Amino acid sequence: MESGLSRDAPPQQDDAPVWSADGWNGTDNQIPADEEDGGEYDPESVILTSMPPPVVERPVSESPRPSKKPKTAGGFIIENSSDEEGDTPTPAPAHTSNALKPTPSDAQTRPFSHSPLQQTTTSQDITRHSPPQATNEPAPEATASTAPAASATRSRLPTDIVGILEDRIKEDPRGDIEAWLALIDEQKRRNNVEDARAVYERFLKVFPHAAEIWVSYLEMELSLDNTVEAESIFTRTLRAIPDVQLWTCYLNYIRRRNDLNDPTGRARQTVSQSYEFVLNNIGQDRDAGSIWQDYIQFIKTGPGQIGGTGWQDQQKMDVLRKAYQRAISIPMANVNHLWKEYDQFEMGLNKMTGRKFLQERSPSYMTARSANTHLENITRGLKRTTLPRLPPAPGFEGDQEYLEQVRLWKSWISWEKDDPLVLQPDDQNTYRQRVLQVYKQALMALRFWPEMWVDAAEWCFENNITSEDGQDTGLQFLIDGLEANPESLLIALKHADRIESTQAAREDDVNKAALVQAIREPCDRVLETLYGMIKKLKDQENAILAKIEEEAASNTASGNVDADEEDEGEIKEKPSAESIKASKVKAVQDGFSIQIQMLSQHITYVWISLARIYRRLQGQGHGKGTPSVGLRGIFIEARQRGRLTSDIYVEVANMEWDIYQDGVGTKIYERGAKLFPEQEDYFVEYLKHLHAKRDFTNARVVFSQTVKRFKEKPDLIPKLKPIYAYFHSYEARYGELAQVKELEKQMAELFPEESSLTHFAARFSTHRFNPITARVIVSPARQMRPKAIMQSVEQPSFSARSSPRPVPQIDRSPQLPIINSPKRPFESTDQDDFPPRKLVRGASPLKGAAGRRLDQQRRAQGQSTHSYVTAPAPLPADVNFFLSQLPPTETFRGHILSAERMVRLVQKTSIPSFGEYRALKEGTAQSTVSSTNIHIHKASTEYAPYRDSPGPAGRPASPYGVSRAMAQASSYRSSPLRPGSSGSYEPPSAAYPAPNTNQFNPLAQNLNPGNPGFAGWQGGYALPSQYNTSPTQQQQYGYYQ
Repeated sequence: MESGLSRDAPPQQDDAPVWSADGWNGTDNQIPADEEDGGEYDPESVILTSMPPPVVERPVSESPRPSKKPKTAGGFIIENSSDEEGDTPTPAPAHTSNALKPTPSDAQTRPFSHSPLQQTTTSQDITRHSPPQATNEPAPEATASTAPAASATRSRLPTDIVGILEDRIKEDPRGDIEAWLALIDEQKRRNNVEDARAVYERFLKVFPHAAEIWVSYLEMELSLDNTVEAESIFTRTLRAIPDVQLWTCYLNYIRRRNDLNDPTGRARQTVSQSYEFVLNNIGQDRDAGSIWQDYIQFIKTGPGQIGGTGWQDQQKMDVLRKAYQRAISIPMANVNHLWKEYDQFEMGLNKMTGRKFLQERSPSYMTARSANTHLENITRGLKRTTLPRLPPAPGFEGDQEYLEQVRLWKSWISWEKDDPLVLQPDDQNTYRQRVLQVYKQALMALRFWPEMWVDAAEWCFENNITSEDGQDTGLQFLIDGLEANPESLLIALKHADRIESTQAAREDDVNKAALVQAIREPCDRVLETLYGMIKKLKDQENAILAKIEEEAASNTASGNVDADEEDEGEIKEKPSAESIKASKVKAVQDGFSIQIQMLSQHITYVWISLARIYRRLQGQGHGKGTPSVGLRGIFIEARQRGRLTSDIYVEVANMEWDIYQDGVGTKIYERGAKLFPEQEDYFVEYLKHLHAKRDFTNARVVFSQTVKRFKEKPDLIPKLKPIYAYFHSYEARYGELAQVKELEKQMAELFPEESSLTHFAARFSTHRFNPITARVIVSPARQMRPKAIMQSVEQPSFSARSSPRPVPQIDRSPQLPIINSPKRPFESTDQDDFPPRKLVRGASPLKGAAGRRLDQQRRAQGQSTHSYVTAPAPLPADVNFFLSQLPPTETFRGHILSAERMVRLVQKTSIPSFGEYRALKEGTAQSTVSSTNIHIHKASTEYAPYRDSPGPAGRPASPYGVSRAMAQASSYRSSPLRPGSSGSYEPPSAAYPAPNTNQFNPLAQNLNPGNPGFAGWQGGYALPSQYNTSPTQQQQYGYYQ
């Protein structure tokens, strides 16, 4: 059966058509006999060179290339075919010795040209290498000569400041803004007006919306009294750049050129019209308050008197009232000041009509004032600069700060779209003007952020925004965005999508071809930029490699001289010069290959997008003639340009099979397998394609050959994981058990770090669920307990049941959990950062006699009164983690102190004051007693009893010392726990039995001389005991046993 590629092709050897650059004619470029496979399409027959390649003269020392030696691209053997990207230079027409010189159009469109010597290279030099690595084919002499030229141009004297800055700008025109500004300042410092003007123009071509530089340029021209140049700058910038500073310069220029003392009044009229023009364009800006203030002051200084009765006075008051009313409805920083002036203006004329006008305008003012406050909060931290910066790469310095600026600009734009000033119902034009103005200001700062350009264009498309001359504003945004970011695939594809969506294609081929070319134009701009960037990287790589060669040669010469001076018997271990040079070369090549690989990926996906567009509009197409037609025509053109990755082979082959059911898709896969023999993802897609075709035999053959080839290189064995994973998954679903087990055996040998259970579970799992590893919840109460604290990393060494030690009694009091307030949402963050706002309270006890009876019943039943006390707040997570790291107590083998006795000892030990210590040292007992009495404060029982305090003797003293009790007296009085306060618990009087009717003073009772527990201290001073203890118990526990 004939393939779709060769329906009109005459037969040749074995009726196999040839896919050539001239078409699918099957007549040119015969297939070698040893490469035929007998099918209707052979991937080796895809010949893209219909004309002889250009002849490049080589030096005498250069040896010609062997004719039978296979070509390699980064280790990829690509046979002897010259049809792929980067295998050989793309064929050029047969001409004379100057065939390597490009046409003028090619030289003009080629970006990043560094020297005139580069103009002698062909346009196919950039496709000399197979993606993503470079081939071993020697470069042309003209290309090789660019490295010394580039190095020569950069070797400048330190005093050549202009030359150094020019080199920096040439190397990085969009990124090195500092070099631009320094060059402008240097030219102005040297009074080189023409050179400074030339630098200004060059800079403003790269940054056309840099209002700050436009203002600087304008000031330079005005300082030289070049009014013509200044007016030209105003004409070029005012409509395109909504910047307050630039419009203020325009007003200053108008007022400078028009004398207000003109008796005819024409100058004042001109200035007034200029103010109206400025306010209509930039008056909605939040920084335009100064312009409004100047405008109001300008009206006040005009002819007429405020409050007068003449027609000129009335006209002046009407114009001034209108200006005030317009200004107070705009959210600006000085809106409050303007409202106060307006209030004074109206109330000064007539209080009755003034109140009427103020009442009518008060809602607009209140809306503007609240909007200004909200806008200040939104834009806090926003840098409103007009000098754009390239966005830092993710993970590098400044990336988060740049994204923060993007977020702030988007927040401002979103706020304007929500219409907080309620302008849409009554003033649709002002609403659109405000949103469009914020977009333009955002793009001045984020010129190199493609998403912002697309967002602005989308909004314009949705609201049908057009310019004054009827042009589509959204489309103009895309054109300007592509000019600013010529490497952006996003903007190019959005532009192409807009053209395809708005321009209907006719049925005839001519109109379809015209539409395709219009759609392709923005994509071609991206391709030219990316190919130019790759060429620039290759030039830089060649220059660095040439420099390394020079350094190696000089080091070798100096190393030979040093070797003669060394002793013959001395041996020094030093790395060889060749190894050092090889390591440097490898590092440079690896670095540049990564950058080139990234650019190749972008190039590939541009071609993939074009292939989809061509297929939608022109169908399958063919490879005959120029321009390209359909899917196959654009695929051939992409392979001619080169720098492709395997992704385009996958996409085109899938489209050939999935849409047209054409066997050419398999041929494309076969060709790609030879070009990319070490890309595991490509072979996974190849296997999927064969399985989709139900070609199971060839699928197993491809799998076996791929595994065998990868095993030959140990460094490629890890790449077999995705291939084995896919094939194992397919066989587990549709194959035999023996084949599945054989695959698992091979996987266990190749990947010993993976467990066998993983391979077994892969038989039954999908990308959504794994029934082998997912656990079934049997007991939610036991298996789904919430974690209160961080678990310890160690296991307990014993259990409570098996331990011979007595198990402490568990506190049965209710431990009430900590919750958040029901009035606020539950905080999902860490408890340490946002602690709970409230604690769960226990049951509030009853007050009065009923409460006392209930408490007596609970005491009779043995319940503790502490059940009403809430549980303490849990410790922070860090403290819990620290406690979890401590070893268990059973591992301690030293003396164990009793914490309870230690606390009791500290509690009952009195630390003497300095006076007591001095008296004790001098041996004067009387001094000790007197100094002790000095430090004794009033006990709590020496004060008048509190209200409703239980017992006739009042509240007893605190057991923790007099000083602490007195220090907490004031806080206790205001505490809700004080008896008699609301919400407190009042215990019955029986709980506090008074020992006698006299005032109870524990301190006075403990000042008994001769205390046996502290015989060493004179007077036997002791602290008071606990609550509810009798005097006998005090004597028993008054000292440490």
